[in-house]
Amino acid sequence: MVKRPTLILLLILGLIIFAYILINRQTSLIKQETTPTIQGNDLLISAEEGSLQSIKISSNNDQYFQMQRDTSGAWIITLPSAGIADQALAGAAETQVGALRVISKIENQNNLKDFGFIEPADTLEFSFSSGTQRVFRKGSLTPTNSGYYLLDEKENLLVVSKAGIDALLKLLVAPPFPPTETSVPTVEGTVNPSQQVSPTP
Repeated sequence: MVKRPTLILLLILGLIIFAYILINRQTSLIKQETTPTIQGNDLLISAEEGSLQSIKISSNNDQYFQMQRDTSGAWIITLPSAGIADQALAGAAETQVGALRVISKIENQNNLKDFGFIEPADTLEFSFSSGTQRVFRKGSLTPTNSGYYLLDEKENLLVVSKAGIDALLKLLVAPPFPPTETSVPTVEGTVNPSQQVSPTP
């Protein structure tokens, strides 16, 4: 027969285990409600948009970059100055656009200033062979510095990977023009008269 003190201890132990399970379950539910859904496999640009036809980037300090395909499909730069693009570098920028990933989507955006959106804002515009044009305004960095807040043309607030956006913003200061060939000046040999050797008689 189980003694009464032992029975009381077993009841207390059971209550502690029950309370522990209950608290863990509630904590898990709270985390699920407050943590945004991570969509790390979602691409910003859908493959259904077709091939990229133009990229236009403008900054809030009046810097501009634009490149587009010509009739043959080659990339040409129209801003900040006109010229044929280095096709490998332009292709890398095109790949970067297609690789931009959405980290998360924010449902509640009562005040866009809280996310760093100012006027004028840095803006990225992409047009595609399907006729679609996508426009994104860039806000501030997230608290973890892993992404930027982006607002699309439908006022959806997204968090997009920082590395991808930074790579595109570099086009403002380093457009993908072909490297210029610099000629190496020819140095003609000079003879110091004091070093001339007199012929032996």
